[in-house]
Amino acid sequence: RLYGIESGTGATAVVLAHEGGADLCGWLSYMETLDPAGIRAFAFDFRGYGNSDVPEDASLALGCDLAAALAQVRADGAKHVFLMGASMGGAAVVQNSADIRVDGLISLSGTRLWSGYGINDPSDVRGLSAPFLYVGSRQDTRAPLDEARSIFDSVGSRDKQIVLYPGGAHGTTLVDV
Repeated sequence: RLYGIESGTGATAVVLAHEGGADLCGWLSYMETLDPAGIRAFAFDFRGYGNSDVPEDASLALGCDLAAALAQVRADGAKHVFLMGASMGGAAVVQNSADIRVDGLISLSGTRLWSGYGINDPSDVRGLSAPFLYVGSRQDTRAPLDEARSIFDSVGSRDKQIVLYPGGAHGTTLVDV
């Protein structure tokens, strides 16, 4: 079972995937920003993190977790859904979501998954077709600029944009209010 928290009631939802070594709490302040804008937000803990169950075989299934969170917001009435992940969650959005139908994908500093954090799937990157936004920073040592640009260039979406801020901000710090 996955643990999640939802706020807002809009027809548009954003599924928020957390950073490695963290849990959904990293998104709580951003959820407060989305609520007044009429955007439903759903943050969840990947399996083995926070309050979600630990998988019996100790393996991550980030794509399955993203799909389950998406199914939940659709069941709750969302008509338009975006996947947004930070760091590990952003890498999961990039590497493990090609088979998930969404209105858009957003990665904050997510490029590739580090060893032990899941499976990188280059075919998934080329298979992405939803509009894609990558947000990062130029001096981010955990998502180096060359790697971010390389992953971005590999994304199959025709509608894509990369935004790189000065400094070294990483993950949810890019949207902290």
